[in-house]
Amino acid sequence: MRWSPQALARITGGALVRDAGREVAGAFLDSRTPIPGGLFVPIVAARDGHDFIPAAIASGAAATLIARGRPRPDDPRVSVIEVDDPLTALERLAADARARCDGPVVAITGSNGKTTTRAMIAAALEVGFAPVLATQGNFNNHLGVPLTLVRELEGGAAPRAMVIELGMSAPGEVDALAALVRPTCAVITSVALEHLEFMGSLDAIARAEAEVVARVRPGGRVLVPGDEPALTPYVSREGVALQGFGAGELYGAPIVEVVAVEVGVRTRVTLAIEGHGRETFSLQTFGAHNARNAAAAVSVALAHGLPIDAVCAALERVAPVGDRGRVIALGEHLLVADCYNANPGSVKAGLAGLAAFVDVDRRIAVLGDMLELGPDEEALHAEVGREAAALGIDALLTVGPRSRHAALAAGAVGHHLGDALALPEATAAVTEALAGSRRAAVLIKGSRGMALERLCEALVAARGDTP
Repeated sequence: MRWSPQALARITGGALVRDAGREVAGAFLDSRTPIPGGLFVPIVAARDGHDFIPAAIASGAAATLIARGRPRPDDPRVSVIEVDDPLTALERLAADARARCDGPVVAITGSNGKTTTRAMIAAALEVGFAPVLATQGNFNNHLGVPLTLVRELEGGAAPRAMVIELGMSAPGEVDALAALVRPTCAVITSVALEHLEFMGSLDAIARAEAEVVARVRPGGRVLVPGDEPALTPYVSREGVALQGFGAGELYGAPIVEVVAVEVGVRTRVTLAIEGHGRETFSLQTFGAHNARNAAAAVSVALAHGLPIDAVCAALERVAPVGDRGRVIALGEHLLVADCYNANPGSVKAGLAGLAAFVDVDRRIAVLGDMLELGPDEEALHAEVGREAAALGIDALLTVGPRSRHAALAAGAVGHHLGDALALPEATAAVTEALAGSRRAAVLIKGSRGMALERLCEALVAARGDTP
């Protein structure tokens, strides 16, 4: 998004201290990752952003905000707007940017799958509403969401649609973010046991994820999984359509069947869609849970009258976002790098996807600790270990003190590698588990704090392959 210095002052309620005559495009908070020609927003948190205004100017900022009473930078090339609070000013700019988009604005919440679903919905909407502004990376909190809304698209084009991811670790956070986004459509991807140290119960998590519903514009739509009863008390609202997606009959759904099969480095998906018959396509992302995410994207597309064949073709082009279900050919074997995050629901989904692989003779799961699960962490880790055994996973290797309970519960197939990730030992253990297999599939999954991506990298390097 672009603003003149005068518009910046007007929208933020600030005073234009200096007008350098340069239009401003986008905003940034970190002088180490600048946006040339952008607005520097000096947030006061663990460190005072005002201390980095000279570095931001040196890296190409066209303008900067300053809190009232702070020293004004001398550089005449940079516009300066004095405001009461830089973060509040950024939120006002974000609200202005949101108001400029009169097309679909989709907000995505949920315990699992937000980022992949966001990428899929953005690809689907590109079919009819290009260009689409979508969250990048993990910009889904109180800083990332306003920065996303003000981001300048390539070429300076105004977005015709927006897809914004909303993160949550405590009650009230989704509501505050959704109030800024003011979605025309909300998608809740899932409800699972996450952040239990802060949330306390599954019901509290469902209530918090559903805070977005109250912020959907009248006449809008809420899409929720058709097999998620925990959301039922919180997702109905007068004047807003409620619709299910994926498997399950709750809430009604135009997609009545979702089938996924893991085939090599892609997942073959079949959706049975009322009025459209069966659509079969393949995803680059791993797991039946991502087939459900694709069903959410197709449901959004249906709601906006987009051609389903073109939407399905667009979904085939969506690459995994980082290590979220990325399938890597490891010689004759397949490695699933799913290391970005983990909770009991997402781990069970990953194990189910591993069990669904065809044309493999051995299925191996490497699980790291699931963090922030509170006092029930031992029982929840044991639960996923029993699930691995019940699904017929051939070997379960675990890393971390909590995941030891998963290995024990898995019985004969479980083996604990240790409480810390020692790469040589872990790499050797996985290599040994692969020995004698014609073609194996290996799932590596754990909470972000376990850094299991290092094991993925070590296995790839050991084989001499490239991801």
